[in-house]
Amino acid sequence: MESNNIIDVNEIDFETKILEESSNRLVIVDFWAPWCGPCKQLTPILEKVISPSPDKVVLAKINIDENQQIAAQLRIQSIPAVFAFKDKQPINAFQGVITETEVIKFLEKCLGENLTNNFEDFYGHIKRLFDEKKFLEAKEMLENFIAENTDEVQGICMYLESLIGLNEINLADDFLKSLNNEILESEKMKKITNRILLIKNTDKGPSLEKLSKDLESTPNNIDIIFKITDTHFANNNFDSCFDMLLDNYPKNKEKIKTKMLSYFDVLGFDHDSTILYRKKLSSIMFS
Repeated sequence: MESNNIIDVNEIDFETKILEESSNRLVIVDFWAPWCGPCKQLTPILEKVISPSPDKVVLAKINIDENQQIAAQLRIQSIPAVFAFKDKQPINAFQGVITETEVIKFLEKCLGENLTNNFEDFYGHIKRLFDEKKFLEAKEMLENFIAENTDEVQGICMYLESLIGLNEINLADDFLKSLNNEILESEKMKKITNRILLIKNTDKGPSLEKLSKDLESTPNNIDIIFKITDTHFANNNFDSCFDMLLDNYPKNKEKIKTKMLSYFDVLGFDHDSTILYRKKLSSIMFS
């Protein structure tokens, strides 16, 4: 695996690529040899874990057969051997093969921080704001957040969620157009994009009042029922949407089930309404 933070090092460039670089980033030195079976197990794990964090860590691989002087200076007696360098000094080390989880723990101990950014607390706070319908406060926090974390898909999705909550659908649509294809192709983005599209299409249709009157004339018209539930769904009235579908389930079981599953897919399977109404749907299906 080649990466800008995965390099081969020898005795000539050891000082530059390891000692001097360790003043800027943590440098992990992997001592290996072509004949070493365990090395072939450990090195790919190190590469996998370190490659996504070029701003924090460098993996420097040293073939001890070709660089015996360095191995002797560090008193390496068996391989694989891994040393962590920081501020031009070795600060930690281990020998032998360890698991990916143990590698991450080793790196985070050396770094004194998480290897990858963990935004769970921030996202939890935003979710609580959503639950309290404080969409404007959430929007302002998310604007600052995604300005600093431009590739954080969950944050982008939550920003769009705040715009939906504020009924700023045109702004959400314009924002979607500014995103690159890589972000748009993620599963989370596809779900929020489909939700925005559904809201836009619903806005072009008849009012809820008109649809309700039409349903009074033809109470079992599934097309009108779906137009009403689409309207509820578009306006974040998920209880009204799903309760209406469940009330009509006995009359149109397959169509109602398919419709509810499509809503679940748009909301995401970890959404509170999805979790609640999946249980209710399962209960009525198997009762």
